[in-house]
Amino acid sequence: MKLFLKYYCIWVFISIPFNLRAQETVVDRNFILTNLARHTEVFEDKSKKISFEEATRQKYSLHTNESINYGFTNAFYWIRFRLKNTDSIPLKLLVEIPNAHINKLRFYSKDQSGKWQSSLTGDHYPFRQRPINHPHFVFPIILQAKETAEYYLWADKHGEQIQVPMHLYSEAGFQDYSNKVFIFYGVMLGITGLFVIVGCFLFLFFRQKIILYYWLYTTSIWIFMLAQPGIGFQYIWSESSWWASSVRPVSLTSFYLFSLLFTRQFYPDISKARFLDITIKIFMVLLLIYQVLFFSQNPAFGLFKNPWYNPVYYEGNDLIVVIQSLTIFALIILWSIIGIGIYFYIRTRKAENLWFVFAFSMILVGGTTGIFVFLGIFPDNFITHNLVFIANPVEIIIMSVLLANRYRNVHKENIRITSELASQRQKNAIQLLEGQMIERRRLSQELHDGISLILANIRLKLSILTQKNPMPEMSELVDKLGEVGQDIRQFSQALSPVILEKYGLTQAIEELIQATKNSQSKVNVEFSHHISNENLLPALISQTLYQITLELLNNILKHAHATHAQISIIENKNLIVLKVADDGQGYESTGKSGGIGIQNIKARTQSLNGKFSISHQKKGMIHTVQLPVHTKLFS
Repeated sequence: MKLFLKYYCIWVFISIPFNLRAQETVVDRNFILTNLARHTEVFEDKSKKISFEEATRQKYSLHTNESINYGFTNAFYWIRFRLKNTDSIPLKLLVEIPNAHINKLRFYSKDQSGKWQSSLTGDHYPFRQRPINHPHFVFPIILQAKETAEYYLWADKHGEQIQVPMHLYSEAGFQDYSNKVFIFYGVMLGITGLFVIVGCFLFLFFRQKIILYYWLYTTSIWIFMLAQPGIGFQYIWSESSWWASSVRPVSLTSFYLFSLLFTRQFYPDISKARFLDITIKIFMVLLLIYQVLFFSQNPAFGLFKNPWYNPVYYEGNDLIVVIQSLTIFALIILWSIIGIGIYFYIRTRKAENLWFVFAFSMILVGGTTGIFVFLGIFPDNFITHNLVFIANPVEIIIMSVLLANRYRNVHKENIRITSELASQRQKNAIQLLEGQMIERRRLSQELHDGISLILANIRLKLSILTQKNPMPEMSELVDKLGEVGQDIRQFSQALSPVILEKYGLTQAIEELIQATKNSQSKVNVEFSHHISNENLLPALISQTLYQITLELLNNILKHAHATHAQISIIENKNLIVLKVADDGQGYESTGKSGGIGIQNIKARTQSLNGKFSISHQKKGMIHTVQLPVHTKLFS
């Protein structure tokens, strides 16, 4: 038994290295896809100097997770896997690396003669260097019938975070997968791009800072979404490899910066909360410092002799510190923005503040998930890898609705203020008209009861004197005083006809027309009316209609050279409609024609929420006044 246990332990010890060797991935004609990362071996090259020949002789570690992910690193990585074709026909396969931001990748495989061949690509090289035209890294493989082959993949992401997910597809499986992925990315990018365009036009139209910062941070998100899956590198900056390795941190830093600026504009009262205001300013300064540090530490910007990474002159340690600090700083900024929204909700209890918090929480969830995937805490699958593509459009839609609602409320408030101002202007105008009416009544009474009686008394005494001592001059003087007295009575009537107060509007106009006929005028004036109850007409309405009728009738008598005039007053539902027509020579009704009298009529009518219109007929003019019966008066 002791001898058996001894040999058994020796056998287990010897067999352990062989058991740790990755199993072959078996494929046949029915194969569609598999997660290749679970069947690989990995070797970490910390020296960054090992050649391929040396790498084939190194001791590899078995990898069984969903993605090859070692977080932030300053090393190179060698990955080895084996494929076995159990079928009797050759198979065309595709190895996909669905991480578009690996600096350098070199794929090794044997040709038909057994010699090792390699293809070099990565986002440090122009897109045309990709083996397959696809935003991800895709390497074609032809596996002969009954063949078992070994492959190597060298990955360089030193100075940053290394993540190498690996999938193996058949041609048909990869085509189906690519179609679904492109539809997903197209929809998400289309939604975000639509809001970017709308935001641009809104800023050009309104020219306000809050819309400018909204547009800039949505544009930053959209650029990041273009860069993240490699679509931007494939279709837009395919020759600008320096930008391909820098676009994500630059766009994210811009997003955080413009988000802070947007938050300051969204909450204008934040300046009163001194701590929050100072905190946001400090964050913005730190973001600008980060941009400078990133530009200085990243050789992609050509600040060093060699434009690309080289362990001789660039180790990458500083870049790791900068990127790690940005990761932590980004989470702090997002939590701070959410905290600001919560602070203002507690103060105001407005629902828009909760929606603001929810919108930026979506960004926080998407960003945190991505960071945890990078760190290897969360599994790397399609959902966790692309959650940011769902979170960003949702956040933009919510913020767009919040901005639209805010502008709707501002518009409603402006309408309310404008309505109040218009109401106040109308109130002032009506009070002015009422004041004028009261003053007219007082002047009319003064003229009728004062000056008119004095003149009548003087004329009576002069008549008596003339009878006692007849003189032609005295008789002429008596006649002149009589004419002056008549003019004063007419003027008194024009200011505030007594009959208007005693008998109403229609009786006053009839008296006015009768006085016109008595003056031996050549104009024949007709008058028609239909008012259900004149007693319900406000005094200001009656006074205004009478004054307008008097003004228009005087214009006809003096200027129109008319022979016939028609005056009508009709009650039409809530309106009193006054029409004055003549067959005179007419006049041009555009601009300010018609003189001061016409302008006064327009002003009076508008003050009472009425309408005044002038129209031409075949011969002469028609003047129409429409006044609401129930105009709100303030006397």
